[in-house]
Amino acid sequence: MIEVAAAYATAQAAVAGVKAAVALYKDAKAVGKDVSGILGEIGSGLNSFFSAQEEVVKGAQQTSINPIKQKSLDAQAFDNVMRIRQLQQYEQELKELLIYHTPIPGLWDDFQAERRRLREVKKEEERAEAKRIALAKKLRAEFNDNVKFYGALIGSVMFGIWVMAEVFIWISNNK
Repeated sequence: MIEVAAAYATAQAAVAGVKAAVALYKDAKAVGKDVSGILGEIGSGLNSFFSAQEEVVKGAQQTSINPIKQKSLDAQAFDNVMRIRQLQQYEQELKELLIYHTPIPGLWDDFQAERRRLREVKKEEERAEAKRIALAKKLRAEFNDNVKFYGALIGSVMFGIWVMAEVFIWISNNK
C-alpha cells in the first residue's frame, strides 16, 4: 500500500522548495544573475509535488477500499479529505507562483492542456486493457467449455466403443 503520510510530506516539501526557488529566482533576477538553474529547480520541485499528489490520491483511494484497522472510518475519511483539500490549495498556490512570478508565459495553461491529454491517453489505455482482459476471459471460458464438451463427447465415444467391444467379446465367448 502506498504510504500516504510520506507522500503528503513529500508534497509539502516540494511546495516549500518551489516557493524558495521562486523567491531565489526573484532575488537573482533583481541583481542580474543567471536564473536558468533556478528554473530547473522550480521544475524539479513541481515534478516532485505532482508525483506526490498522485500518490496521496491513490493512497486515499486504497484506504477507502481497504481501510486501516487502527483508525475509525470517520477518521480515515476526514484525513483523506483534508489531505486532498490541502493539496488542492497547494496546487492553487503553485499555479499563482507560476503565472505571476516566473517569466514563462502560458506555462500553467500548457501544463493543464498536456495533463488533460495524458489523462485521456491513460484512460484510453485502461479501457483497451479492460477490453483485452474481458476478451481473454471470454476466450478462456469458451476454450474451457469446448474442452468440457469435446472431452465428454470423446469419453462417450470411448465408453460406447468399450461397451461394443465387451458385447462382441461376450458374444464370441458364448458361441
